[in-house]
Amino acid sequence: MSKLQFRPRVAFTAASALIPYQPVSLLGGASALDDTVVRSGSVNDLPIGFTVASVAAGAAAAILLGGVAKGVAAASLGNGALVGVGSTNGRLIPLTASGAASVANYPVRYIVGVALEDAVDAGEFKVLLRPSQLI
Repeated sequence: MSKLQFRPRVAFTAASALIPYQPVSLLGGASALDDTVVRSGSVNDLPIGFTVASVAAGAAAAILLGGVAKGVAAASLGNGALVGVGSTNGRLIPLTASGAASVANYPVRYIVGVALEDAVDAGEFKVLLRPSQLI
């Protein structure tokens, strides 16, 4: 098994307590707290990276922005699957493109990256980080 690549890391401030292997998004919303991250809660949140360690609310959080991270599956998925945030606990699910433009009937969805190995529900797996919009 290859070693996980935790680079590059950038320091952000955690809006709430975070645990390792969780996708995070910027707080956003024209907030003065522009360096603050929150746990991504659904496929509708643009993830910017992954946590690599536990951190308390208000503390500095090292966020992995690229490379290979460890994720936790919310459903069985296969190697090569595009994965996105499937629940408010940050677990990941496989996603497929709808083939439709992003309109009211097809809300914007985001992927975290690509699964590099198979996983079962609640299992850990390697993820190639590649946050992007899925249409």
